Amino acid sequence: MNTTMKWLAAGLAWASFAGPAVAQEWKPERPIEILVGFAPGGSADQIARQLANAVKSTVPVPVIVINKPGVAGVLAAQEVANAKPDGYKLFVGGGSETTSVGNHQKISYDARRDFTPILKAARLPSVLAVNVNSPYKTMQELIAAAKEKPEGLSYGSTGEGSLFHSTMLAFEANSGLRFLHVPYKGAAEATLALAAGQLDMAFGAPEEVKGLIDGGKIRPIAVFSKVRVASLPNVPTVGELGYPVALDNMKGLMAPAGLPEPIYRYLNRVFHEALDSPSWKTYAQSSGLTTDYADGPAFQKEINESYTLVGDSLAKIKSAKN
Repeated sequence: MNTTMKWLAAGLAWASFAGPAVAQEWKPERPIEILVGFAPGGSADQIARQLANAVKSTVPVPVIVINKPGVAGVLAAQEVANAKPDGYKLFVGGGSETTSVGNHQKISYDARRDFTPILKAARLPSVLAVNVNSPYKTMQELIAAAKEKPEGLSYGSTGEGSLFHSTMLAFEANSGLRFLHVPYKGAAEATLALAAGQLDMAFGAPEEVKGLIDGGKIRPIAVFSKVRVASLPNVPTVGELGYPVALDNMKGLMAPAGLPEPIYRYLNRVFHEALDSPSWKTYAQSSGLTTDYADGPAFQKEINESYTLVGDSLAKIKSAKN
């Protein structure tokens, strides 16, 4: 059953409830868990904790954030895919675990049909940075060096098959360059390794790299998005340099497939309201996060489009190698 049919089936099931049941709004009666498929400190972790904090005065039960890193977010997504669709177990999705990994390897779920998206909360452009003491001051200088030594420059990502990994592979396909991939469990680990001089470059979202940039540890040299990042106005997109590679990392909340409509409606409402809360707005402004709301069906559509884009990019790489 495709995603559209699932949403239609869910709507018909909801409509079949007795009148008084339809009128009642679902209310949680025990703690809600938000699983994060990456290590603490990364963008998914920060967003989950900020959302949990923003709803603590409106949701009558604790909202608990649980980190379950591994396989570029797949372990957390897998647990939710297998969970009962009762509203008590969610995960931060829209990124690697739902748009990228399934194109690289066989996994136990299909993000295009096995979840009920609640909402998209943010869009995170991919920022490529180097150590502040790197000899490469610009992306053009790094590209020139990469042409001289294929696979001689290393980059850190959030794991094998992650969206950052796919982003660099797409860049390789468009540029003809080759780099050495070093996977980590999360962006925080990768960028800290970069700051320590263990990598030539690493990817991170704006809010993940901001502290190290402000602290003079790393230097951003390119953005893999369609537009520049407002908090990094002097950093060019790779599109400006002649390489049309843009894969923004989406972040939102997702539940198991088959979530009843009243539960979806409640969760969508309280977390949508959270995006207008003072605490969320302060966090977004201070971190440089781009809030980008979409409801569940619209979020699913964007996930499907990104999944296809990654798959097409990998096919292009494979074709170029043959």
